[in-house]
Amino acid sequence: MEENKEIVEKPKEPVKQEPVRQEKPRKPGIFSRLKDKLLQYRRTLDIARKPDKNEYISSLKIITIGMAIVGAIGFVIFLLFRMIT
Repeated sequence: MEENKEIVEKPKEPVKQEPVRQEKPRKPGIFSRLKDKLLQYRRTLDIARKPDKNEYISSLKIITIGMAIVGAIGFVIFLLFRMIT
């Protein structure tokens, strides 16, 4: 007759590992950062193009209207403070 033996395993204690010290990544040097920035500027200038006349006039109108609105708001604020004092 064969006896059934149950194998009872004791729970293993977790092995404590020391935390791995990770070195901070070094910042690139100032010349490397400057070179990268200049390359970004060059890429921007390479894909930039001169606007045609209609595009220029449209941009000019939008910018002029925006400046007029900001100026009007500033003038209204000036008048309100002028009336208060």
